[in-house]
Amino acid sequence: MKGGIGKVGRKVGQCLIIGSVLMLLAGCGWKENGSGSASNGVSGSDSENAASSEANRELTWEADMLSLGETYEQAALSDRIYGLYRRDGQVLVDRLEKTDLSVSASYDLGDAALVSGMVADQSGMLYVLGQREESLGMWRIAADGTFQDFTGMELEDAGDGSDIFLKGVYRGTDGSLYVWCNLFLPEIIEEGGREETVYCDTDRVYITDSRLQPVFHVDISNTRGGQTLSFRLDQKGKPVFLAGDGNGVYAQGIDTAGKSLGEQERLGTPEELFGTESVYVLENVTPTESGFLYCQGNRLYEFDQNACETKEVLNLSSYGVLSSEILAISKSGEAIELIDDHGGQGKQELVSLALGTTEKAVVTLGLIGMAQDLEHAVAEFNRSNSEYRVEIVDYAQQGEDYEDGLEKLKLDIVRGEAPDVIDVSGIDYEMFCRKGALADLYELMEQDTELTGDMLVPSVAGAYEEDGHLYVMAPGFQLHTMWGYADVTRKESGVTFEELFQLLEESGKDLNAIGGFSADEPILTRLSTVSMDEFVDWENGTCDFTGDYFKKVLSFAKEYTGNYTGGTYSERIRKREIVLSAGIIASVADYQIQQELYGGEAAFIGYPTAEGNGMALAFRGSAVAVNGKAENKNGAWEFVKYFLLQGYDGQGFPVVQRQLEQVLQDAMKEETVESEDGGSEKLPKASYSNGYEQILVYAASQKDVDTVVGLIESTANRFESHAEIQNIIDEEAEGYFSGQTDLDRTAEKIQNRVQLYLDEQIG
Repeated sequence: MKGGIGKVGRKVGQCLIIGSVLMLLAGCGWKENGSGSASNGVSGSDSENAASSEANRELTWEADMLSLGETYEQAALSDRIYGLYRRDGQVLVDRLEKTDLSVSASYDLGDAALVSGMVADQSGMLYVLGQREESLGMWRIAADGTFQDFTGMELEDAGDGSDIFLKGVYRGTDGSLYVWCNLFLPEIIEEGGREETVYCDTDRVYITDSRLQPVFHVDISNTRGGQTLSFRLDQKGKPVFLAGDGNGVYAQGIDTAGKSLGEQERLGTPEELFGTESVYVLENVTPTESGFLYCQGNRLYEFDQNACETKEVLNLSSYGVLSSEILAISKSGEAIELIDDHGGQGKQELVSLALGTTEKAVVTLGLIGMAQDLEHAVAEFNRSNSEYRVEIVDYAQQGEDYEDGLEKLKLDIVRGEAPDVIDVSGIDYEMFCRKGALADLYELMEQDTELTGDMLVPSVAGAYEEDGHLYVMAPGFQLHTMWGYADVTRKESGVTFEELFQLLEESGKDLNAIGGFSADEPILTRLSTVSMDEFVDWENGTCDFTGDYFKKVLSFAKEYTGNYTGGTYSERIRKREIVLSAGIIASVADYQIQQELYGGEAAFIGYPTAEGNGMALAFRGSAVAVNGKAENKNGAWEFVKYFLLQGYDGQGFPVVQRQLEQVLQDAMKEETVESEDGGSEKLPKASYSNGYEQILVYAASQKDVDTVVGLIESTANRFESHAEIQNIIDEEAEGYFSGQTDLDRTAEKIQNRVQLYLDEQIG
């Protein structure tokens, strides 16, 4: 289950979406090609209707993305774009025009040994801080394109410049410059009666004359819970820091006459100002005229320092952007511009965000706390799809805590008011399937040619089917099972508890010869998760935790200790202290490593179950469903299809059959790298290390792949977490583990509580 996320407190509303929807006049219709001119075949009245309908369309943020012609190490935005890169040992700065991204000028910084930041001031002057030979100084490019070559600066404590970074430059009304840097300063502390030198993160502002020569400087330390958020000149030209420490957020000006910091003005807590417990989570902080922009959780916010208010501007992923890829960001009026390094693939862009109208239909995605795989999928989908745009609805921000948000989402699902697409990870979604709350994905696939039901891995689809219907799916999966020495397992495929104990006894072992478990609750959780469908009838809303099978699960969890006597996991296997292991197979390489650990004699037996082979699979990453009552079911399916086809990230196995076949083929391909002697050496596919020894595995054999395929094909159980039910099981099992309650009474209490939970949820 995902961790809880606290309610976000904002003084201002969540979204900056401007414009209202007016009543459409009867008979009015917006024409895509209507412009009001006779040449376009639109009459005067049609032209008025088109204009009226255009006005009625809600204004929203629209993104215009243009690729840059070069990959830049650093970028800066002003009235133009500046990008810094290296070529043939030289450091170059391009000046690009925003209209067409053409390079209007290129400046050679020569043999600059180090570049420590690049920023533009409020007049459009670009400053590049760096090192030439042994001197630290600035290169400058004026707004009119005039290049001012390197000017040396004696920056106190800056050393060789390797520990200093330029964050901002502001020009005062008297011509002085405020040069804002971050650097690490040595500080001597006494530790255990000894003096030690530590380096402290510090934000410093150098106040210089017009010739860039420092007059004095002031520091704010970022150690001991401190963090500088911004520095700027306010509307009166007064230099002001905004920073946070253990006592909250404060503003602190610079007394230029006294050449020192002024008094601190306390503004509030991070929770009150930014809706977060700590200022450390704020990313891409960029000063504006009245405060600063920042990112948090891939959302863009603006803090107004004068009003001490924060407002959410937009969700970046809705416009194809991820905050982790932003190189530079700025705001001009209501427009926002940024340079992003899209996907780290050498494809940098200018992204211009402005209010406008769109032809795209909105598809909503409901979740509880942002999952990275979905966030990336939303961003990529919104970049590539010309018909739909996905907007995220995070229920974690609508409740006091995770559980509150979860209950609200479940209630919306039952009411038919949930978003079009739902991340059901952590939700007992089975209870909603037969109420029509979730759409059958098979029915949506029937109308599609890009992804049909027979394109999914059959065993995965089969495991998640409900009476022939498929309601949830994810891009990847992994196997949960048990394996061990072939002479112990007798190469059985599927055992009951009685059969497992008999196999161990015949080998002179007991249940503590099984590795991969730790202590009581983890074992109980593992065994319950692999067989929850055995205990709960989701269709009828009933359960059975009083049967012999579940009692054996409880007994196993109580009796298992592991008998750990020292030594590493691999040593204990070699000594046959461990003869069986429980765990995950998420790749062919995982299988190969287990074979190596067991000396090439590993055989898979599966978890003990009432029936079946005990092999189980679990989704890797987010599992999604389509709201059965979605307003835009076609658009919802387009996103789900995109997520399934494009969302596999190389971890685990893909659910699309052709992708799985490719992954299996790649597992057998040998990879090499050039060695120091000019030859080549093989690259390992995976490794295992216990700190003392290392196991490397290389390209798999056809036999290895065939075995893994057999494991996948034989899997029919779901390894699926049901947090609410598991919490009940864990709570009641405590008394049994401690000896306060007997086995039968414990099972009865679990039965009663789980049945009550199912009645409440389904009723």
